[in-house]
Amino acid sequence: MVPRRLRRFLREPYWLLLGGLIVVGGALGIALARVQTDAAPALFGHAWPGDIDYARGALGALLGLQITVLTIVLSLNAPVIQSAANQYSPRLVPIYLKNAPLRRAIPFFVLSTSYILAAVRELGLIEDAGVRPRPVLSGAIVLVLVALLLLIVFLARTFRFLRVERVLGLVQHLIVSATERRIQARLKRLTLDPSAPLRLPADATSILAASSGYLAEVDLQDLTRRARGWGVRARVCITVGEYIDQEEVIGWVVADKGGPVDAHVLRDLADTLVITSAREPDCDPSLGLRILVDVANRALSSSSNDSYTARQALQQIRSVMRRLAALPQGDWNVVDPDGRARVSVVALRLRDYLFLAVDGPLHYAGGDPEVLEEVLQIALTVGLAARDAQDRAAAHALFARVLADVQGSPEKERFHRLLTQAERVRATFQGERRTSVERGRADWLPD
Repeated sequence: MVPRRLRRFLREPYWLLLGGLIVVGGALGIALARVQTDAAPALFGHAWPGDIDYARGALGALLGLQITVLTIVLSLNAPVIQSAANQYSPRLVPIYLKNAPLRRAIPFFVLSTSYILAAVRELGLIEDAGVRPRPVLSGAIVLVLVALLLLIVFLARTFRFLRVERVLGLVQHLIVSATERRIQARLKRLTLDPSAPLRLPADATSILAASSGYLAEVDLQDLTRRARGWGVRARVCITVGEYIDQEEVIGWVVADKGGPVDAHVLRDLADTLVITSAREPDCDPSLGLRILVDVANRALSSSSNDSYTARQALQQIRSVMRRLAALPQGDWNVVDPDGRARVSVVALRLRDYLFLAVDGPLHYAGGDPEVLEEVLQIALTVGLAARDAQDRAAAHALFARVLADVQGSPEKERFHRLLTQAERVRATFQGERRTSVERGRADWLPD
């Protein structure tokens, strides 16, 4: 567990950048603190003169100034986070903190802070009471001004996160990254066969969770490698994103040669399952999808009654469903060269994502035509992109469900546009290239 956390920390370029800037700022502060002459061209002005006590006092004042400004900016930034949590979804908070523009200004504050602290320490070691040019003080002023300027720029950009388009686009980008850059990239290196399930006997040995939390990721490559090395076959029966208790059964293992499986083998296999205290969106696209559903549900609540925002969220859901259709559907079964499954992991199907995406909005929509039209488009997208017959059947069932809600309404005129869209969707499902509506529109065009 510790090596995995260390590798994850080292993979984060942000923390590596902060560490590098601390070293650079400290080295620069020590080097300039030792310089007591002014050799700069007159074009750039002369270094700030003063004795050591004056220089240390001025550096301390600059450090206090930037800490005060940073504290005020962070206090102004907190309402933006609170607004996003209350208006859209509380699950947006960690995503916002990771993508906030203010994070781009923090490295410059780290650089100037380490520079000032190192310079103050170095000046305290120098035995010189005379008034000398202090380039270290001039450099500190420049660094603090640059940091404050960038802070103002990025603070102004922070308020863009109040726009629903920015929030929805951020979540969609997160889901795309989870599906294409993480999940698909890892599965491409493995031989998968959804039609080769792993059937374990009744006496299979259970794998127990080492801690409580959410299953954030299954390192399928490492699990397959270890299972082949130990000569066992493993099945993970918990989907990514589910909560599990410590000592709860999360999978089953059987030895190729039969008999019980040693405890150290079970622990070694369990180490490939990443359990965290909170859900991680990196390998959990259903979390991002749920955030989009939260935005739609809250927009359709009685307190908001904002059907257009709900439609915008559903449009992003439609794009996400097209991305999810490219993932391997069903359980991820890694097979050996002989065609037998070595490792199997439970995974959601496209229809599972579809039910997650539309159940809430359909419940809160109350027969709103805008929402129902976009749900029809989601059904059309899934029906065309699905590769499994049951997933296509789920899309057709969703289409029928929307029509049933419309046909049971006494206000048929409100749904004229919706019924027109439904006719196009039905014709597309039936394989017709041009519907009567499209031919009618062609007749409206001038000669």
